[in-house]
Amino acid sequence: MNPFDHARSSARIHGGRWQDYHPIHAWFDATKAAHCHFTHRSLRHHHEGIAEAIVVFGDTITNADGAAVAVRAIGIQHIEEDCRYLPSAADWLDDFDAPDWLHVPMPDAEHLSRTSARRFGGEEADYLPLHRWFLETASWVNTPAHLIFRHHAFGIYEAEHRFGPAIDNGASGIPTRVVAEQHVRTMLGRMPAAPDFLRRLKGQRWMLQATSPALVGLT
Repeated sequence: MNPFDHARSSARIHGGRWQDYHPIHAWFDATKAAHCHFTHRSLRHHHEGIAEAIVVFGDTITNADGAAVAVRAIGIQHIEEDCRYLPSAADWLDDFDAPDWLHVPMPDAEHLSRTSARRFGGEEADYLPLHRWFLETASWVNTPAHLIFRHHAFGIYEAEHRFGPAIDNGASGIPTRVVAEQHVRTMLGRMPAAPDFLRRLKGQRWMLQATSPALVGLT
């Protein structure tokens, strides 16, 4: 199933046109650009990924028939068509082979924001939302492995998309990417690519049970 087929499936379920749903399905599968392997799904195909999709797209969309459709329902459909059930972020980390460099002291968002203000100018509050966003995955998984979801080059791309190209620090502004890169390097001592984490996930049967267009009534 690719975003086009997921979107056609949504239209069959909820009405409207496939184009109504394609941006959401493309968002869930955008992580394949970071790692062309089924483990790319670990970054967004879970309960927590659906919550993030709601932040990005809102609680509902309105399809071409004028009907409101819950983004949560679209996300559940997408993930169940790919995994046959709805995992949590923690489920993806079963038997995760953590790299030695992952176990490092972890400053909190407030400390990182003070450091950013000293380095780039402005106030701590200018940077706090970005640092909190990177670290909110600690509520997904209670181990240092939670960093795999955002602390990499693809996560920096996500941050730029989420917070815009620059952070307003009361002066000339600072590129979001610069602050995000500094965050990741501070946390890990390096700038990993997403596959540096994702190749360490242990494949399980449920990760590979994607349905086919024919099985969801598409031709």
